[in-house]
Amino acid sequence: MHPMLNIAIRAVRKGGSVIVQNYDTQNFIKEDIEKKNIFIENIMYKTYKTISQMIYKSYPNHIIVNKNQKNLSIKNENNTIWIINELDGKNNFIRHFPHFCISIAVIVRNKIEISVVYDPIRNDLFTAVKGQGSQLNGYRTRCSNIKTLKYTTVAVNLPEYIHDRSSAYFEIYKKLILCGILFRCTGSTVLDLAYVAAGRIDCLFDFNLEPSNFIAGKLQVREAGCLISDFTGGHEHNNCHSGNLISSPKFVRLITEKMREYFLL
Repeated sequence: MHPMLNIAIRAVRKGGSVIVQNYDTQNFIKEDIEKKNIFIENIMYKTYKTISQMIYKSYPNHIIVNKNQKNLSIKNENNTIWIINELDGKNNFIRHFPHFCISIAVIVRNKIEISVVYDPIRNDLFTAVKGQGSQLNGYRTRCSNIKTLKYTTVAVNLPEYIHDRSSAYFEIYKKLILCGILFRCTGSTVLDLAYVAAGRIDCLFDFNLEPSNFIAGKLQVREAGCLISDFTGGHEHNNCHSGNLISSPKFVRLITEKMREYFLL
C-alpha cells in the first residue's frame, strides 16, 4: 500500500470516530440556528484537528489545508498538499440522516495522487491512487456499465439559488423523468461521487459548481472509468456555465443527446 494512502486511511478513520461520537449527542432544538451552527463548527474543528495532527506526525513538512479555506489553490510545485473535507453533508448530519462523509485528497506536483472518502456510519471506505484504480473496502470498483436511460439512478447536486437557467433545468428533469430516470438529491456531493465510482449510482449531475467538492471525488471517478463532462458532452469543464456530468462514457453520450438542446452555449 502507498505509505501516504495508509496514513490517509488511518487519519480519516480517526476523524470518523469523532463524527460518530457526536452523532447522537445533539442536545439542542434543531430550529435554534445559533446553537446548531456552534455545534457543527465545534465538531468540524475537532475532526479537522484530529485528522491534521495524525498527518503531521508522519509528514511534518507537508501542507495541510481545509477544503473551505479561502483562496484554495493546489498549484505548488514544491510541496505536497493534503486537502481535508471534514464533513460533507452537514445538514444531513444535523437531521440524523445518515448520509455524509469525510474526505482527504493528496496533491503532488499539482496532480491529485491519492483520494480517500469515508462514510463513518456505514464504515465504507472509498480509496483511489492515481494509475492504480479505485476501491471500496479493499475491492476494486468500476462505474456502472448501464446502456440505457431507463431504470437508471441519477444523483443531483442542485444550485443554492434559483437563477436564469432554472427553466432549462426543469425542462431537463421533465424530459429525463419521462425516459425512466430516477433522480436523487442526497445532500453529500462527495459521497455521491464515490457512489458513482462504485457503481451504486449511475450518474451525478452537479449544478452547484463548487470545484473544491471535486478535489477528492475527481480521482475516485476517473480511476473507476468515469468521464467528467459538461451538459453538452464537452470534456471536463469544471468551470463551465451549465454544470458537470459524471458517469461512464457510454451513459454520458446517451444522456447528453437528450440534454444538448437546452444548453446551446
